[in-house]
Amino acid sequence: MVSYETWLPPLEELGAAACLPFAAITVVLVGLGLTPTHAHSLVAGWLFGIVGGTLLALACVTLAAALAHRVFGGWSREWAFAALTVRPRAAAVHRALVECGTWRSIGLVALVRLSPFMPYAGTNLLMASANVRPLPFVAGSGLGLAPRVAALAVAGAGLAELDLSQAADARLALLGGVATLLLLFVLGRITAPSLRSRAG
Repeated sequence: MVSYETWLPPLEELGAAACLPFAAITVVLVGLGLTPTHAHSLVAGWLFGIVGGTLLALACVTLAAALAHRVFGGWSREWAFAALTVRPRAAAVHRALVECGTWRSIGLVALVRLSPFMPYAGTNLLMASANVRPLPFVAGSGLGLAPRVAALAVAGAGLAELDLSQAADARLALLGGVATLLLLFVLGRITAPSLRSRAG
């Protein structure tokens, strides 16, 4: 992981002009899995305020997901398909993500992103490897990440001194827990018919 001390001090000196450098740094570091999204969301709120920080951070982590999809999709796809062939439930989830309509796929990706138990970089790798289409992946990522990014940007804007250990409020954890349960329920409904037909 790249420590925030290596990229934050020069941005602080730029003030409002730090917007573009912050965006470029965030897209590259987050997209390649070198820094966590929560650090950049907090910094965005701290540097640019609630509204500006939220909008900028959300745009950046969404673009970072698009970058990750592009970078990781090619070299890991063969490994992903090999893994899916030996796991029927995983194969059923994969079919639901890549063969359903665009809106349903966006909803599934958004649910995955809402869950706090699904790491950002790991989700990027798995979904890119599984050949989830770019549009649903990027759109669903933006929707699902929005509550977490907004909560962290608001927390960052309220800090007198930047503290990257600052946690978002408990309501966000509750939302993530509900989203995780909903995700498990939806995935169970999606995979059940396929598993029944296979067992038959």
